[in-house]
Amino acid sequence: MMVNDESYADTVFSRFVAEHEIAHTWFPFYMGINETRYAMMYEGWATTFEYLIGSADLGEARATEFYKQFRVNGWANDRSSLEDVPIITPADGLIAPYGNNAYGKPSLGYLALKDLLGDAEFKTALHGFMDRWHGKHPIPWDFFNTFNNVTGRNLNWFWKSWFFDPSYIDLAVASVEKTGNEYTVVINNIGGMPAPVNLQLTFGDGTSTVIHETPAIWEANLRQATVKVSAAKPLQSLTLEGGIWVDADTSNNRWPRR
Repeated sequence: MMVNDESYADTVFSRFVAEHEIAHTWFPFYMGINETRYAMMYEGWATTFEYLIGSADLGEARATEFYKQFRVNGWANDRSSLEDVPIITPADGLIAPYGNNAYGKPSLGYLALKDLLGDAEFKTALHGFMDRWHGKHPIPWDFFNTFNNVTGRNLNWFWKSWFFDPSYIDLAVASVEKTGNEYTVVINNIGGMPAPVNLQLTFGDGTSTVIHETPAIWEANLRQATVKVSAAKPLQSLTLEGGIWVDADTSNNRWPRR
């Protein structure tokens, strides 16, 4: 595939665009995906590789900044319910939500899946999907079933929440309670998407740490998760930070509430 995009004054931006277009060599062309109907498997995967290649090429900080600015922030800050149709909705029937449903939203789902499985298992499952289905015009269900089969996991809870429900990303700190040297943090999933989250902890002595939680915390209960934090020092504040999984309402992401 030849990449022939317009030139930009920001050559870093041009590199991200080139990496996106090169990724289309695999998705949809090598796989034979119907890009008109299943844009989530076309633009969504290319957007995912754009971020991963960009992270290796230009650094995670620069890639994250670009990804949030061009792929996520527009959807996260758009209050229209039209933008929250399920990702699985056939792309050839969409108008207003096409861009978000084709690019950013499915890509966030794939990257959340990578976080859930870990790099090695994600790579094994993705290669398994490509080996089994290249040139055979796979549809989303072929992708879902292959990942279930290769990993030996029932990921249906994840597929449903990310791709079939009219969900969005909005997490909130429900409560923080201390018992001995342990804090029990309850997090509400208001938007319904099982996204990863970082717990940024600041202690009374001014020190801080970050605890990362993968989407696995939402498997048992999609709407609420409990995280145990061991800490010998008194906790002064806690903030939920999603990174590329931009939260639609950050006013409830902090404890204690301001």
